[in-house]
Amino acid sequence: MYKDMERAFFLIIAVSLAYGVGCMGRNRKIGFGWAFGLSLLNVFIGLVAVLLSKKIPHDEINKVERKEEQE
Repeated sequence: MYKDMERAFFLIIAVSLAYGVGCMGRNRKIGFGWAFGLSLLNVFIGLVAVLLSKKIPHDEINKVERKEEQE
């Protein structure tokens, strides 16, 4: 019983960390989806991929946000 609770706890921690790395990738070329997916495989690989990808300029982010608001 404790093994199941322990596995569930570590699974929640892993998904939470992957979500955090995914949020970091949201404003980068890699995007949320790829960052989150790589982080599910291994958090450190996802983090390195996010940190190595280029940032999206703020004016491009604003264009995407305005387009989403119009739809």
